[in-house]
Amino acid sequence: MRLRRASIVAVVIVTALSIVPCAAFATDETLAQAKELYAAAAYDEALAVLDRLDAGTPPSESRTIAEYRVFCLLALDRRKDAHAQIENILRADPSFTLSDQASPRIRNIFGELRNEALRTIVRERYEAAKAAFDRKDPDVRQQFDAVLELMDQPDVKTAPGIEDLRIVASAFRDLTEAIATTEAKAAAAAAAITPPPLAPLPDTIYTASDADVVSPIPRTQQIPPWTPTGVEATRDYHGSLGLLIDETGAVASVTLLEGIHVAYNQRLMRAARGWTFTPARRQGVPVRYMKVVEVHLTPRGTPPPGER
Repeated sequence: MRLRRASIVAVVIVTALSIVPCAAFATDETLAQAKELYAAAAYDEALAVLDRLDAGTPPSESRTIAEYRVFCLLALDRRKDAHAQIENILRADPSFTLSDQASPRIRNIFGELRNEALRTIVRERYEAAKAAFDRKDPDVRQQFDAVLELMDQPDVKTAPGIEDLRIVASAFRDLTEAIATTEAKAAAAAAAITPPPLAPLPDTIYTASDADVVSPIPRTQQIPPWTPTGVEATRDYHGSLGLLIDETGAVASVTLLEGIHVAYNQRLMRAARGWTFTPARRQGVPVRYMKVVEVHLTPRGTPPPGER
């Protein structure tokens, strides 16, 4: 009886020991298994394997895992999920592209989704950089540089509205440099006995945060009519534009900072390009100015735009 129990214990120990290398082998082969399942058109099973991978996967494998997850989602015609996955990948690495393993069909679909995702990411990063500018973050120049670099990608630079956004982002990037220069000059002037007056810096763009600048005054600012029907006629809509106004009072560029209504946005932007202003002035000299104009659509008509 004792011999039988000892034999059973020995068998259990040997069995337990034999499981360890098998489990390790299974973990090592997880990515290979997912690839095999994908090649066998077992897309749901491949996704399940990919989802079970450890968070500590090496970066080289993480990229491949993300890529095969996109392959599977597109093969299953889950475009919405694939779009979300591609956005997550591009937020971490905007330069990400598919490897040569992708079929022409998947490559074409990926290209369409990538373009949409990149345009979304550009606007998100611009908004983040603008918020950093308002907070006076020290690294705001680098953030605008990164946005402008992303805008230079062929899939992004030709997208509607990107050129106007580039002008505004460039203006804010230049403004951060001008502010740094002005602060340095102001510090030097404060230390001098008779500090010279600060003249407007060339190519500087001023904003409402510059207390010594008189903001532009509207001359012509006609708002397109808003004639909603149905349910829309009972709702209010809010949005805002960013206007870069040059030294003559003309609108150099228009950016839709906050969409108002899909059927109204483009009409408003076209109208805004023709608005005229008495130019902003600093020490009596006309200067460029970034003005934010808020628009409120109501069921009763279109109130005049607000400004800040």
